[in-house]
Amino acid sequence: MFTRKPDTELGTLRTLLLVVFVLAIPVALVTTTIRAVISEQRVYDYSVREFDAEAASGIPEPELIRANGDIRDYLAADSSNSLAIRVTDDTGEDVALFNAREVVHMRDVQDLVQVMFTVQMVSVALVLTLAVIMVALWPVRVLAAGLLYGAFLTGTLFAVAGVVALSGFDSAWSQFHGVAFTNDLWQLDPDRDHLIQMFPEEFWFQATTLIAGAVLLEAILMATLATVWLVFVKETPSIARELERVPLPGRAGHSRLTGPDARPAARP
Repeated sequence: MFTRKPDTELGTLRTLLLVVFVLAIPVALVTTTIRAVISEQRVYDYSVREFDAEAASGIPEPELIRANGDIRDYLAADSSNSLAIRVTDDTGEDVALFNAREVVHMRDVQDLVQVMFTVQMVSVALVLTLAVIMVALWPVRVLAAGLLYGAFLTGTLFAVAGVVALSGFDSAWSQFHGVAFTNDLWQLDPDRDHLIQMFPEEFWFQATTLIAGAVLLEAILMATLATVWLVFVKETPSIARELERVPLPGRAGHSRLTGPDARPAARP
């Protein structure tokens, strides 16, 4: 004998899936955007060129550009190797680009980036999996509503974060490092340390602004598409609803309808 779950259980399941889906959306958007920025060498090269790292570090720009490729590959790799980059300075001497303090800090940064990459993959997989489940179980309007809620949540979070950052980026940046790292190796000297000379705080402000703007545009696009679907697209029956109309076997080998058109089965 076939039974159906009570409507209350289905409502609870739908609510739970929808909540998890909505919460996963901003995580997936933010981490995916950050991953794209970290993987793009032009971002690194922009900092070196825009903020005149050659003059600040005493290392020719071509050498710094070459080093950027090694830095990008190091952050993207899950390895236990240290970041040992050697460059030729403006006197023609072969020197280490980063001192011991910077090397250890970059290892901490690599660990943080790898955690973020893992969160990104999990969150994206979760969003896609839940989207498929929701489309299979319920009308597409439920998925569209979830996307709309997720976009609104993303926009709200970034609006609050933007106000905090703009009111005092230096303080917010320091607080972030205090939470993300368990040591003070991130406190570098711009007169001596090449890492901060290549990537000064102004660069990080611009990079943060770029990421925030990109995520907000993604959220706006998502909200727009979801709204268009909810307003203009006529809903079609879901797979689950269609399956409810398929005849199911009853007693004595006779079929039984479970949908609204069900009729008593004829007796032999």
